Amino acid sequence: MKNIKNIPNIFLLIMSLFFAIQNINAQPIAPNFFGQNAWMPDTIGTTVLGGKLHKNWSNIKDSKAVVIRFGGIAPDRDRPTNFQYIKMIDSVRAKGMEPIIQVPFHKWAYTAAQAAEIVTYINITKGRNIKYWVIGNEPDLDYAYTTAAQVAAYFKPFASAMKAVDPSILTIGPECAWFNQGIINGLTDPNGPDDITGKDAAGHYYLDIVSFHSYAFDGSQTRDQVISKLSSANSLKDNLTYLNSRLATCNTTHGRSGNSILKTAITEANVGYKNSATDDLNGTGVNSFVGGQFLAELMSVGMKGGVNFMNIWSVVEGNNTQLNIGYIDAVTGNKKPAYYHFKMMAENFKGTFISGTTNLANVKSFGSNSGQNITVMVMNQDLSNNYHYTVRLNGNAVGGTNPLKINVNAGVAVEYNDIIPAQSTMLLVFNAQGGLVKKIEYSLAQQAVANMPPVVTNFNNVATGTGENDNDLGTLKGFNVNVFPNPANSKFTVELDRKNPEEKKFEIEIFDLMGRLIYTKTSVFSERKQEIDLSGNSIAEAVYIVRVNEKEDRDNTRSEKVVIFK
Repeated sequence: MKNIKNIPNIFLLIMSLFFAIQNINAQPIAPNFFGQNAWMPDTIGTTVLGGKLHKNWSNIKDSKAVVIRFGGIAPDRDRPTNFQYIKMIDSVRAKGMEPIIQVPFHKWAYTAAQAAEIVTYINITKGRNIKYWVIGNEPDLDYAYTTAAQVAAYFKPFASAMKAVDPSILTIGPECAWFNQGIINGLTDPNGPDDITGKDAAGHYYLDIVSFHSYAFDGSQTRDQVISKLSSANSLKDNLTYLNSRLATCNTTHGRSGNSILKTAITEANVGYKNSATDDLNGTGVNSFVGGQFLAELMSVGMKGGVNFMNIWSVVEGNNTQLNIGYIDAVTGNKKPAYYHFKMMAENFKGTFISGTTNLANVKSFGSNSGQNITVMVMNQDLSNNYHYTVRLNGNAVGGTNPLKINVNAGVAVEYNDIIPAQSTMLLVFNAQGGLVKKIEYSLAQQAVANMPPVVTNFNNVATGTGENDNDLGTLKGFNVNVFPNPANSKFTVELDRKNPEEKKFEIEIFDLMGRLIYTKTSVFSERKQEIDLSGNSIAEAVYIVRVNEKEDRDNTRSEKVVIFK
């Protein structure tokens, strides 16, 4: 296989097409996929940072992160103390998560022997048995390295020294600041001069997980760019297809199979490495709602591309708007849309990833299938349009007249109908037969502006999908409602997600946030809708609660928020 460079181009084309086809089909979701970065701590080495990471371990756990990387520029430049390493490891594990530890290099400021000492202290002396080890950080940025040879020169001796101490560890690199083909290609050129995917003289693989960082923007991006970036050519999805093809060749050349097969990781990822100076919920950066949706789409691309773990950067940081790029706000401690989108996916995406298709450019959809549950995320990125939609859980044509049609091919011939407001995200969890068991709703106008979490509704396995010849949902148990327009100028519509053929009576009640009843009306929801007119009521501009309950079954109730303006 030493003549790998002479393989005809047609073979490489076939390999690329093979991996492109692989990515179309269901891709297993790695159990360690959902990760975060341990940033910003209070101190690293002798550097006092004053970060608030230690106050947020419960929030990180609640976001359902699985792996936490202790790495980046700071612990590469200033080696953490032994106490700091152990404190970080124990803090992560105390919350049921697994650490990823970085050893420093910083342009030969630290040696392979020192890296081996760190592994010895943590894994042997202290018995912490850390599995994942990163070598260095962003060689093409902080080190200003431009070639694979420069990276291989330190990576190989570091990896060999570390694995001589503990052969069970897995090494991660090169940690490029972006998908830098100029460096990655040389490092993954089987038997080439800078190849780090083979074995050293002791029979240990130098590299186990190929890593890079992914920051899409620099704060100057437009909304349209945020929405279109990940589906455009030569973006992350194409980079992963290209990388997977190269790694397949490396695996074949070096006889890597089973547990030794090369994997990929994106160890730092976010909308951008900084925000605009005015970024907020309505902006385009990490503080924005569409930024949270971008993060969800970014993770979907990673899952589809078979990434082993994707670590978001970061938890909490920044003393100004531009640098406030954590998923928790550094000033207020509020959880951003980035946090809630991360949690929705980390909590519900399991098993195999399934691509989704929609007929509208500003609506994205994708899902997963665990065998027990089918999860579908729908993101409406349109600024003003609410959409009636139908999601079909197989690849056949979507029926009905709803303007938004979605396919997520889980192999189940069931359709589900609902309404998704503008600038909102909806996550649906179905059982294996296509019955809706959970619905999570999160919108800019309702939850995000009020600093509230997504609304979660559980349906106790009540079948709410429609089969091949079932146009009505047939039961009002577990109904859902939509309120639109929202915000509204005193007049709005409350709509059921299904027909009421028996004309059962519903009570519509509107409360202020103090819990005071300000409006009530009885309705049978003719044509599924009931118009509400509050123009004759002396009410203030504020957020109100709309509660709808079936009169004969008071437990059958749903609530939505509505913003009223004058």
